[in-house]
Amino acid sequence: MRKLLALFFLAVFFSIFSGGCSRGPKPVQVAVYTSDPATLKILNDALRAIEARHPGLKIELVNIPYNNYQDKIATMMAGGNAPDIISVDANNFVELSLRGALEDLTPYLQKDGLDPKIFYPSIFKRFSPGGKICALPGDLAPFGLVYYNKKLFDEAGLPYPTSKWSWPEPLLSICKKLVKKDATGKIIQWAWGDPYGIAADDFLLSDGGYYMDSETNPTKLTLDSSQALESFNFRWDMIWTYHISPEPAQIQAFNFGPGAETLFANGQIAMMPSGIWHTPNFLTHKDLSFDVVEFPWGPHHTRGWGCGGSGYCIWSGCKDKEKAWIVAKELSGEETEAALAETGLVQPALIKVANSNAFLKSPGPAHKSILLDMPKYAHFGPFVKNWNEVWYGEVGPALDKCWLGEKKPSEVLPKLTADINKRYFEQK
Repeated sequence: MRKLLALFFLAVFFSIFSGGCSRGPKPVQVAVYTSDPATLKILNDALRAIEARHPGLKIELVNIPYNNYQDKIATMMAGGNAPDIISVDANNFVELSLRGALEDLTPYLQKDGLDPKIFYPSIFKRFSPGGKICALPGDLAPFGLVYYNKKLFDEAGLPYPTSKWSWPEPLLSICKKLVKKDATGKIIQWAWGDPYGIAADDFLLSDGGYYMDSETNPTKLTLDSSQALESFNFRWDMIWTYHISPEPAQIQAFNFGPGAETLFANGQIAMMPSGIWHTPNFLTHKDLSFDVVEFPWGPHHTRGWGCGGSGYCIWSGCKDKEKAWIVAKELSGEETEAALAETGLVQPALIKVANSNAFLKSPGPAHKSILLDMPKYAHFGPFVKNWNEVWYGEVGPALDKCWLGEKKPSEVLPKLTADINKRYFEQK
C-alpha cells in the first residue's frame, strides 16, 4: 500500500513538474487574415526575430480565413479567449472599436515616445476615433489606382492617361475608342471593368460626395445627394448607354476578384480601377504590359477614392498587455513593413518606408510612386455601427438591380435613402 501511495505521489509530482515545464510562459497570440504564402512567411520570420530580440518572449501566429475572421474574433472575445493582438481591416475595425473591445494604446505610445507623425495621417486618424489610438497602422490601400493595358492603348492609337484626366470627359472619349467588336457586332473588348462587382464608389468620392453626412460622425445616409445621383447614373451609363463596360450577364462566368483580374490580364478589359495588391498576379502574365494612373478627377474638379488598410490592435481582455505592446509595436515597425513592401502587395503605413526603395523599387507598375500622394484623397467607410449591414444588405442588392438595367440609380436611390434613414438612423 505504501509503495502504491509513493508511486501515486511520484506520478503526481512528475505530472505537475513536466506539465509546467512543457507549458512555459503563455505565448502572445497574434491573429491575422491572409492566404498569401509570402506574407505568412514574412510574418512568421518577423515573429521569430522579435522573439530573438526579447529572450523568453514566445509568440504564436493565429491565421483565420478572411471570410470568417470578424465573426470568429467576436466569438472568441465573447468567450474570453481572443488573441492578444488582432490584425484589423481599416473598415471592419469599426465594429470592434464601437463595442469597446480594444485597448487604448495612447499611453504606450507616449511612454515609448512613438511619434504618430511617422505614419500616414489618414490611416492613423482612422485608427484613432475620438483621439483614442486603437491600432498601430501596418499598411494602407487606396482604391484609386486605375490599371491600364498599354498594348490596348497602343493598338487604339491613344496616349496613356495622365493624372490630369477627368470624367465624364475625356474618360468617355477614351473608353469609346478602346471598345472592340467582332464581325457579328459582339463586344470582345471593353474599356472599363471593376474587379469586385460593378461599383460607383470612386465616382461618388471623386465627385465630392460621400455615403453619409460625415465620415467620422455620421448621422444619416446621403445617397440621394446630387453628387450621388450624378456619379451612380454615370456608372450606369457606362454599361447601358455607352456600352463601354460589361453588363453583369457578360461577366457572370468569372469568379469574384480573380475573374476580373483575368479579364484585364487577357486583354478583354483595357482599364481596371482598384489597389496595388493586384500587381504580383499581373506580373505573372508575361505578355501583359501595364501601368497605373490615379482615378480621374470628378466633373467639378474634385478628387477622392476609397481606401483600405490594416493595423494591429491589443484586445482589451489581454492578460499581459506590456508583452503584447512589444509585439504590436515591432510588427508595425520598419523592418516588418519593409519586408512586406518588397512583395509589391502593400503600401506601408510608415511614410519613411513608403518612400524607400523597399516599396518604390519592389515589383510593380512603373508609376507606382503616385501612391505616395494618394492617401491625402483617401476615404474610409462611415464610422458607424452596422455599416456593412446597410451597405451590403440594403444598398448593394438595390444597386444590383440597377446594374442589371432594370432602373437607373436616380430612380432608386432617393426612396432607398429615405427608407434606410428611417429604419437605421432616425434615432440619431
